[in-house]
Amino acid sequence: MEKNDKFSDEIKDYIQKDELDFSQKIQPNKISKPMIAGILLIIAGILAIINWIQIYSIDATTLDSVIDISQLKDIDPTITTESLVNFIKNCAIIGFIISIFTILGGFISIKRKLWGIALTCSIIGIFSIGIIFTSSLLSFIAMIILIMTRKEY
Repeated sequence: MEKNDKFSDEIKDYIQKDELDFSQKIQPNKISKPMIAGILLIIAGILAIINWIQIYSIDATTLDSVIDISQLKDIDPTITTESLVNFIKNCAIIGFIISIFTILGGFISIKRKLWGIALTCSIIGIFSIGIIFTSSLLSFIAMIILIMTRKEY
């Protein structure tokens, strides 16, 4: 019993000697909604970049095994496998650029600066598609969070 009293006296002495209040020393681990939106946008951008890199790496032999080009030749007889591969690669480059804007919006949101640009980047992120539209969904959720947290910027 005496040990407990001695221990509690030492704690009381330590608290009395301390100049700072406990509320100033210990701050709760607070995760803000703009940070959550930023993390979602960064994840969406990374997933979309992975997706567009995979699509960019498609070659003519892989495309022939996936798509029957003869059906497309009924629509346009001048189309070739190489022209279709070039079209897909151009789309992948555009998707890659859109994904970079999504990541940029994530960093802006985490820093809580330029709410309008962060919101615009999340809207652009909806068009990043990603793996099975995951990036679009994450960007949409981030957009909703950013709209709700306008006052925190």
